[in-house]
Amino acid sequence: MATESPPVTVSFYGGLGEIGANMAAVEVDGKILLIDVGLIFPDAEHFGVDLILPDWSELIKRSDDVHAAVITHGHEDHMGALPFFLRDFPDLPVYGTRLTLGLIEAKLTEHPDVRADLREVEPGDRIDSGPFDLEFVGVSHSIPDGLATAVHTPHGTILHSGDFKLDQTPIDGRTTDIPHLAAIGDEGVSLLLADSTNADSPGFVPSERSVGATMHQVFAQATGRIICTTFASHVHRVQQAIDAATDAGRKVCFVGRSMVRNMPIARELGYLNYDDDQIIDMAAVPERPRDEVAIICTGSQGEPFAALSLMAAGRHKQVQLEVGDTVVMASSVIPGNESAIYKSINGLFRQGAQVVHKGIAPVHVSGHAAGDELKFFHNVVRADGFVPVHGEYRHLVRHAEIARECGTPDDQVFVVSDGERIVLEDGRLRRGEPFRAGRVFVDGLGVGDVGNAVLRHREQLSSEGVCVAVVVVDEQSQIVGEPAVTQTGIIYEPEQSTLLEKASRQVGEELERADHAGDPAQLRRLAVQTLARFWRDEVGRRPVIHAEIVEV
Repeated sequence: MATESPPVTVSFYGGLGEIGANMAAVEVDGKILLIDVGLIFPDAEHFGVDLILPDWSELIKRSDDVHAAVITHGHEDHMGALPFFLRDFPDLPVYGTRLTLGLIEAKLTEHPDVRADLREVEPGDRIDSGPFDLEFVGVSHSIPDGLATAVHTPHGTILHSGDFKLDQTPIDGRTTDIPHLAAIGDEGVSLLLADSTNADSPGFVPSERSVGATMHQVFAQATGRIICTTFASHVHRVQQAIDAATDAGRKVCFVGRSMVRNMPIARELGYLNYDDDQIIDMAAVPERPRDEVAIICTGSQGEPFAALSLMAAGRHKQVQLEVGDTVVMASSVIPGNESAIYKSINGLFRQGAQVVHKGIAPVHVSGHAAGDELKFFHNVVRADGFVPVHGEYRHLVRHAEIARECGTPDDQVFVVSDGERIVLEDGRLRRGEPFRAGRVFVDGLGVGDVGNAVLRHREQLSSEGVCVAVVVVDEQSQIVGEPAVTQTGIIYEPEQSTLLEKASRQVGEELERADHAGDPAQLRRLAVQTLARFWRDEVGRRPVIHAEIVEV
């Protein structure tokens, strides 16, 4: 039935074609609702960048229209960019479940200049917020308190799955609410947005409880100290590690800033269960026999300064591994982190530890629905249109195929990328106008100060080295003495003296011959060009070159 309301649009700022930076915007009657505001952690190609955020500059142009945000769960790739987002949109209402808001609140303590209006919702709630009629559905994931969100609009219902799986025996007993999803499906879903991370993995994901059985076996057999690493947000995994340690007669020590921060929050909110006497702090670890301690720590992705990485390198100040210790890597491998993780595993073996990882034992199960679970999900919801979200491009394509296999019309299935829009009008979908959606780098104290040009220079520095020339001139810009040329990372130090003397002579000769007419900028350009030719001809390198003109 036709409606006079303007079409509803869904704009994708992140999470399509990559793992992380999940962020979508639903616009109804001129107001905008954000679903997730996540980040990506950098990999080796980002050369010193600390965090990567979606580019929401298009939203800043319409800041008065940004109405609220829903955070589906407490993982960094769904809520980690929120402190930076709230700097541009202070006091924005943020909806989430109790644990999600607890983790957000703890994160915001690191950003005291940020103001937030956190509003708790529960699975089963249905609320009105401005033009948005929101309904929340509980889903099972690798962190408690996950939500799917239905946005009921004048042009049809949009259902966003959040991250989910169909675990039939979850640790907290809260399964994905299939009856609720079916009820929404019975009313009609015009657009389904669903998690695609495991779309190309057939079958069903095992229950989280299967990890607990393996942990109990490994912990019971271990003779030395146990180190178990997982994500600090994976409360169910940590609970199973605590239970396994307690049953094996061991005390537990949390190590790593996020682990130490998150676990008391989860316990206080009722999502984690342990007694005070089960936990010891790091200072007490060396005082106890090695077979009476289990350390639960961060560093599962090989992060350079995380606890496990420092242990693997033998550089942790308080924990030194010994022969007979056992390391349990109870986590997934995030794409792009493979090299760092395998480096950590090799380092752990060099320290004498035995390493148990998912390649040799079931110490990890995914929090994302596999292919056959997705088929079941589609058949429950029976959506008229579909856009796969949250995954690399191959995941999105496969999930689109699953939707078609389950009966969604081909012309209502869209594989889109960041920076694209889908328009919903009278229950039908079409592509909208694209917009700017890129990446913003957090680098030290700067947000957005580093762009692709800086990264290219950093890459060049890492592979080619740097050369610096200092040219002294008088008041008439005439050269005084021979230019000083230094280098780092281009050639081996003992070989540099002869080459640097030759480089200095060539720069001096070129500058002497040049008709620079007292122009220091021209001298600088000529010095850079001369050194670029010199290093290319002498050693075949293309270093970063900087020339400084000093007037005396």
